Amino acid sequence: MVSRRSFLGLLGAGVGALAAGRALGQGSRRPNIVLFMVDDMGWQDTSVPFLRRNGQWVRTRLNARYAGRTPSMERLAAQGMRFTEAYACAVCSPSRCSLMSGMNAARHRVTDWTLGVDQANRLSTSGEGLRSPRWGANGLQPQGTEKTGSCQPPWRVDAQGKYYQPTFGAAEGAYAYNLSVPFTNALAFPELLRRAGYRTIHVGKAHWGSGTPKSYKVQATPTSPGADPRAFGFEVNIAGAERGGPANYRGDAQYGNATNADFATPGLDENNYYEDDVFLTDALTDMALREVRRTHAAEPDRPFYLYMAHYAVHSPLDNARAWDRSRSDSEEVARDARNPNPNDGLAWNATERNYATLIEGMDASLGKLLDLLEELGVADDTLVVFMADNGGLSVSGRLANANAPLRAGKGSCYEGGTREPLIVAWPGHVAPGSVSEEPVIIEDFYPTLLEAAGVPLPAQAELAETPEGVYADGPLRQVLDGASFLPVALGRRSTVRSDGAARPLLWHYPNKWGEGPAGKAYNYYSALRLGRWKLIYQHSDQSFELYDLPTDLSESRNLAAERPEEVDRLRREMGRLLRERGAQMPIVQATGAAVPWPDEVSLPAASAAPGLTLRN
Repeated sequence: MVSRRSFLGLLGAGVGALAAGRALGQGSRRPNIVLFMVDDMGWQDTSVPFLRRNGQWVRTRLNARYAGRTPSMERLAAQGMRFTEAYACAVCSPSRCSLMSGMNAARHRVTDWTLGVDQANRLSTSGEGLRSPRWGANGLQPQGTEKTGSCQPPWRVDAQGKYYQPTFGAAEGAYAYNLSVPFTNALAFPELLRRAGYRTIHVGKAHWGSGTPKSYKVQATPTSPGADPRAFGFEVNIAGAERGGPANYRGDAQYGNATNADFATPGLDENNYYEDDVFLTDALTDMALREVRRTHAAEPDRPFYLYMAHYAVHSPLDNARAWDRSRSDSEEVARDARNPNPNDGLAWNATERNYATLIEGMDASLGKLLDLLEELGVADDTLVVFMADNGGLSVSGRLANANAPLRAGKGSCYEGGTREPLIVAWPGHVAPGSVSEEPVIIEDFYPTLLEAAGVPLPAQAELAETPEGVYADGPLRQVLDGASFLPVALGRRSTVRSDGAARPLLWHYPNKWGEGPAGKAYNYYSALRLGRWKLIYQHSDQSFELYDLPTDLSESRNLAAERPEEVDRLRREMGRLLRERGAQMPIVQATGAAVPWPDEVSLPAASAAPGLTLRN
């Protein structure tokens, strides 16, 4: 656990770093940073195109579907740089843990989405003849966390049934915790920003450490230190806890608190949001604007880091919980004048209509934040980054080709599961209307944002170590796998590597995704991208798929049998990275042995994938 003494020591170090940080820039002001993170948003779920062919933008049918719905994204793209080949993990917790820690998911081992304390088996952990390894189901924990200790929950309820946050680091009212399932410790980059003098603000979804899936109005235990964003360096936490989605977007349902639902969003009951039926996206935006105003008024020269992490556009998508009265005229899709059927040849039903209103509400939030920066006169001093945490949903009632021209969606090894819309804007630093086709990945954000802030990366000795006994193979040391893409955003070079070489990007998912369908597309896989080539290693049958992304973005033609030399080259690189990062492989149920490394499999072991046709 993080003791009170350790916490006060870190606080003292932060005060000392404040003066040093201001001196670092020789009197220049550090930029404000806004990271606007969207949940479950697909690469094409916007009027802003992210697909280029022969140097020209290609507007897909999904771009046309969202025409008029994302003017703020268009505004941000005009101000800054679009990254057309940005990636996250295929599901949310792995992405968010990589963001916070700078580690690849294979290294931090939080390879599936987290929720309750010790709930490694909350979903089915077996299928395709495999079962998951003993992965980090208790999520990311702050530096210094032990297997047992005590900590405050992120939220409590007072005698009147109102949410409040206990004082962070206080021993009074703390709960004992006992983490018998693995977790991974990390020194998070918001803590480094805080030590450098930043006001650090968290709004919305955290989903790093484990806690309780229940409403805090029913149950505040069990918990873990990582359930509270403040444990990772945020001075302010608005509505953040361990939960990964909203129970309800509706204010008249108290965001799920009216029925004490699982995943109820805490901490928004003091602002008449319930009585006024304020949509969750709008309530979070209002709180974020309020906190930025307060920060600027109190300390106008102090930079701030705002992590605006919307629960949108995550499910639920039904009328009872996701229908937004402010953006729909009628619950009946056919009579909804504000959200008419786009007649684009794709299905248009309540699910698709409600998803579209979530997109629109998210974009409106972005616009309000951009307006506030201009109103306060700090827009030119603010780096704004727009990103999503995994591919768009293409199961659970959504279109099977919801991410076309990309294949599959959230949870998948294919591009639809991992490719994201990324926009970076910083007036006077990032060229307006610019574009980069350089592949970047979610763990790159840690060094990128620190470099933008002028905060040096921590030395290896300063990074966290997960204690002995948490994992069977010994202590797990935090290593920064990400690389800064700030030089690319600033136009200083076109590649992340200074030598211009392509770098390998790795995905590792030794789990069964309980929300998705059976089969290889969504369960038990590793994938590697290196330059134009992408190799997928299917754990269930130890087969390979090879795709040439510039000519086959839809991953419809498996070239493994035709290009065995590329398969061999890439599988060796994949095996090297998996070993170097201490990756866990799934277990073969029939034998109890771990799935072999990709470079231990005999070739050829692949057959051509069936032809696919994904319509733009």
